[in-house]
Amino acid sequence: MKTLRVYGPPETVLPFDLRDFLQLLAPHSLRASWRVSAVDTGYSWFEATGPGGDVLETMARSGERVGGKDLAAAANDTRQVIWGAFCGSLPTAPDQLWVRIRAIDSTFYEVTTDDETVLGKIEATFDDVRRFDETWMPIRGDGDTAFE
Repeated sequence: MKTLRVYGPPETVLPFDLRDFLQLLAPHSLRASWRVSAVDTGYSWFEATGPGGDVLETMARSGERVGGKDLAAAANDTRQVIWGAFCGSLPTAPDQLWVRIRAIDSTFYEVTTDDETVLGKIEATFDDVRRFDETWMPIRGDGDTAFE
């Protein structure tokens, strides 16, 4: 699996959110089955704002799979996903991860996949995309979380 981190301009609110990734990856994202969950930082963190944020939090608590259209509807009604993980599987391989999209503390989004088309779309669409060998994990030690 390859991991991309997508950053926005420094010192500003991210100019994109979950809805933008789902739209970029349509129609596959709309046909996919998704699991919504917290990001494990030593604590389980899920946070999203707005009416759709409440729906996403309910999805995360349930642990059940949701359809891509339902996820997209909630994302479109969300102001901002601050912390959250969204794991999608395609109908042709329902037990295999197609893409994982994670919101990390409103600082960046992380996308992990083996799908070269997804990687290409993200790199072509967003200005600050960086490749990493591993997914983001908090730095442990003094209790602080550091971001690269």
